[in-house]
Amino acid sequence: MQALKRKQDEFDQITGNMKEGLVLLDHMGRIISINPAARALFGANADCVGEDFLTIDRKRDIRQAVGAAKERGHSSFRAKKNGREYQFDLSRIDSEGSVHGLVILAFDITEQVNAERNRREFTANVSHELKTPLQSIIGSAELMENGIVKPDDMPKFVERIHKEASRLVLLIDDIIRLSQLDENAEMPHEEVSVRVLAEEVCEALSDAAKLKDISLEVSGDDGVMNGVRRLLYEIIYNLCDNAIKYNHPGGKVHVSVKEQAGMLSLCVQDDGIGIAPEYQEKVFERFYRVDKSHSKQSGGTGLGLSIVKHAVKYHHGKIDIQSEPEKGTAISVSFNTNEY
Repeated sequence: MQALKRKQDEFDQITGNMKEGLVLLDHMGRIISINPAARALFGANADCVGEDFLTIDRKRDIRQAVGAAKERGHSSFRAKKNGREYQFDLSRIDSEGSVHGLVILAFDITEQVNAERNRREFTANVSHELKTPLQSIIGSAELMENGIVKPDDMPKFVERIHKEASRLVLLIDDIIRLSQLDENAEMPHEEVSVRVLAEEVCEALSDAAKLKDISLEVSGDDGVMNGVRRLLYEIIYNLCDNAIKYNHPGGKVHVSVKEQAGMLSLCVQDDGIGIAPEYQEKVFERFYRVDKSHSKQSGGTGLGLSIVKHAVKYHHGKIDIQSEPEKGTAISVSFNTNEY
């Protein structure tokens, strides 16, 4: 009896710490054991032991899966529960030629499903984004090759090829950056002044700002933190680049850095076209564009804010966006410097 009790305690301890839901049924379909994860999943309590499994879940898919597992030895299906997606695997327990019961295992596959969906969407979007400039390059090259282009128009076609090729290079660079962030590979950290980086970014974007008559200003604290310099630069660059692209001629872009109580915040504010409330969360999705025609004209790849989102996440930071159409946008990024 002591040995059996010890075995039962070991079993309860193991199954109690499992993230997966586990239910054991006898040959009559009554619950022999149900671990905490399964109880939470099915909305049951410990008193359900000894009851028919159908008392805690009568849905058609689980009933059919139980019947199929009894008949064939194994069955599986996917279903949504409590806002999450689960994979249910059912296996028959056989011993000495007779059926003793069933094992039901439930795996939370929400992240896997989301990742697969994002991968498909990303692949489709990349294919489209690569195809568009390539078609333009091939079309222009064919016209030139066949002698259809007039000598006076030749510089225009060469410029188009150069512009589309440059767009391809930018797109590929952004895809590579996102792939590195997705892999969450370890990158070298160093002491970085966010204020100095912001000044470097504004210097790099000064020509683009002058073309649109946009003024750039940096203010605030030195903002020293331990981070990946290249990623922090990407965050500031993409935020400022967007603030210039989606601004009105004669507009302003203000970058501020603030240190307070172990927190470092960076805010990039403009008085441009703004973003409607329903689009403010979506702008951080890959290839999402609020105004596709404006984005094409400005030469964006649609990946800038997605890179910002992933680079901030890499540093365990947070993003906040405040925007109003035709009044401007302020995107703030905050980091807990005590974590480094």
